[in-house]
Amino acid sequence: MKFLIDEDLSPNVAQHLCRNLSIDAIAVRDRGLLSAKDYQVLEYAFREDRILVTANVCDFKRFASNREIHAGIIFICDGSLLRDQQINVVVEAIEAIHNELEFGRDMVNRVLYVEVDGTLNFQVIPSALSTE
Repeated sequence: MKFLIDEDLSPNVAQHLCRNLSIDAIAVRDRGLLSAKDYQVLEYAFREDRILVTANVCDFKRFASNREIHAGIIFICDGSLLRDQQINVVVEAIEAIHNELEFGRDMVNRVLYVEVDGTLNFQVIPSALSTE
């Protein structure tokens, strides 16, 4: 699994994942995407097969709903977390995704909501895919 950390989270989240957990994670900042539109960030994540990690739930939910396919999104529902809290929440989310993978469920067209109380909720977005 590879991750793209959006600009609304600390780039230190990506650094921590790489250095301490050997997880392939990059920050939007480090890819020259700070001024990119949200849909461009989501497209970049898809092209790189990276799960996007963001606190910008409203915008990215809308863009993901309008795409035929995306690599997955982790929605951090509390955008006011401090850097260390962000790291802890993202690590918990990654552990939950690893558990899902053990049951054969990847993150393609799925999102993981990480609620303020720590609740983790997986959903399919877009929810209605054509099966023609």
